[in-house]
Order: sequence, then structure tokens, then C-alpha cells
Amino acid sequence: MRTLSLCMIVRDERPNLARSLATLLPYVSEAVVVDTGSRDGTPELAASLGARVFVIPWQEDFSLARNYSLEQARSDWLMWLDADNRVPPEDAAMLLPLVQRPGDAVLWATEIVEPGGGRLLQKRLFPRRPDIFFRYRVHEQLCHPPGLAQEVTRVRIYHWGYADPRRRRDKARRNLTLLLKELAERPEDFYVHYQLGRQYYQTGEPAQALKHMEMAAAGPAARENREIYRHARLLAALCRDRLLGLGAARLDLERLAGDCPDYGLVWYHLGLNHFRSREFKEAGESLARFLERGAGHLFLDLPEEKLRLTALLTRAQALRRQGDLAAAEQMLRLAQARYPREAAVWLETAALARGRSDAAEARRAVDLCRRLRQK
Repeated sequence: MRTLSLCMIVRDERPNLARSLATLLPYVSEAVVVDTGSRDGTPELAASLGARVFVIPWQEDFSLARNYSLEQARSDWLMWLDADNRVPPEDAAMLLPLVQRPGDAVLWATEIVEPGGGRLLQKRLFPRRPDIFFRYRVHEQLCHPPGLAQEVTRVRIYHWGYADPRRRRDKARRNLTLLLKELAERPEDFYVHYQLGRQYYQTGEPAQALKHMEMAAAGPAARENREIYRHARLLAALCRDRLLGLGAARLDLERLAGDCPDYGLVWYHLGLNHFRSREFKEAGESLARFLERGAGHLFLDLPEEKLRLTALLTRAQALRRQGDLAAAEQMLRLAQARYPREAAVWLETAALARGRSDAAEARRAVDLCRRLRQK
């Protein structure tokens, strides 16, 4: 029977560690915990829970620490986990049967980001082999031979580490520092430019973000990583929107939609662009394409439900402003059924009711909106 090691790198994770380990310890042969400088007693807690604990200095490189954890493991298969991750008990029970599959493979799990609910696929389980390892100082990627089999599993991993705003800010500053170091070592790497561009975009620096997104999209990403290529082009367009206005982004968005018509997220942003320009017919058509396709990303933790809610409400507003109240009502019914506890749904319902001179329905919707906002 094949065995499984759990591999973790931690630092000051005492509040999270027991919760993270609880469901997995019954199913793994060992838990390898590599501490990179805790001051809160994390190593001692890990040891008390039964983990094999190793302490190493932090060298500003997540891959270095992760690879060290893999090297300490002794089982046939490995699973990596962060201390702010938790596998539900019913999913933890799947792990050992999964690694009994014939032959070697890389197994994917679905990470669910709390509290936003964004979902993305990640490579989490793999055989212990020297040609499977992590690369990059931050936003590290699991590297393996290209011909190795891959399988998407039903395993879910809940990630709550970004719920605290202060912790998010600290991570953003740390990540920017590490990405700049990585860029100095890999100045032509499209993945590094992409992640650096995302970091600048998220911290409100569109000029810097645009520079790196253009470099990411101009490299071999179109051939080697279609998801990064499309998203880099999209974020470059959104940076131009912030820097230069709607018209600057419009042409880029239309070109991307023409090149990648199956890419749902570009239709979402094109729809919002049309709406802000008061082009309501075009806005509704673009948003309809997004609603048909979804965002179109498997490896980004996008808030898909939030995007869908915005698309439904914006499309309803576009239809209302075109005078098509029946179609707007149909769109709102979809939103009410799917998001009954979202105040914005009932605010738009009230606006539609006023447009139809239905004062009673407008009052009912406004009252419901107020109650939801007070909760």
C-alpha cells in the first residue's frame, strides 16, 4: 500500500495549525512541518501534534523552503498544505485511495478562498521524485516532467489566510519584495512579469502593472500558458482604462474578445465598459456572453458569484434603460432566485418597480433592501 506524507512550511501559525492538521493526521503516514522562524511556539505545537519538525532560516524563497520539506518526507506520495488551509473530513478520507492509482501522476484539488468563495485548481498531490519540485521565490509553481499524467480530483481545500485585511497588506508588501528579487534573477520570465503586474494592479499602481502585463503577454505565454496570456492582456486593458479612460481600454478589450471569443471574463469587462459609456444594447449583449461562459479561469481565485451578480444586475439596468422592462424583470427574477440575500438585487428591483409605476412593489423592495443592509 502506498503511503502519503503531508508537507508544510510555517511561520507564526499557532492559531491555525491544529485546525489545519486535524482532519489529515488520521490519513497520512507523517506530517513534515518546516518552520522558518516562528516566535509564537508553532514548532512546539506541531511536535505535540505528532509532526516531524524541522527549523530552517527564512531565505526569502518559498520554493526553497517547500523543496526542503519535500526532501525530508519519507512516504511514496506527498501532499503540500499551508497552515491556513483545511481539508474537510470527507475529502481527507479520499486521499489514500487516490494515491493507490496505478502509475505516477500529479493530482489537482480545488482551493476555495474564504470568505469570498473564489475557486481555483492547484496541484496538491504527487509522487516523491527528484524531478518534481517547486520553482519561484513566491507564487511558487510545482514543476514536473511534461509527460506525467495529471488528474483533477474532487478534493477541496479551504483557504482562509486572506480574510484579515492587515495580513493581506503584509503579504502584499512581502510578495512585492520577493517578486522584484525574482525579476532580477529571471528578467525575461513571463510568469514573473505576470505576477508582478498582478501585484501592482492589486495595490493600485496601474502604470507599473501595465508595463509588466505587456511584457508577460509579449513573451511565450500565448504558446506556453494560455490562461496567463489572456489574463495579462485583459489586465493591461484595465490598466489603460484607469490611466487613460474608457476609450483606451475599449479597443484592447474588443481585440481580446475577437482573438479569444470563448474567454468569458473579457466579455464581462467589455459589457461594463459599454455600460459606463451608456451603450446599453452592446452592454447587455456582452454581459449575456459572460453569463453563458463564466469567467473562463481555472487557476485564478476569482469571485465568480460576485461577477455573476454584477453581470445580472448591470444587464437588468441596461434593459431597463432601453425601455425593455419585461426583459429586465426576467433578469431580476434570475438574480432574486440566486442571490435573495443581496441588498443590491432588491435595490434594482425597486428601481424597476418605479419605472412601471408600481409604488407598492417599490416600497416592498426598498424595505427588504434596508433589512438586509442592517444585518
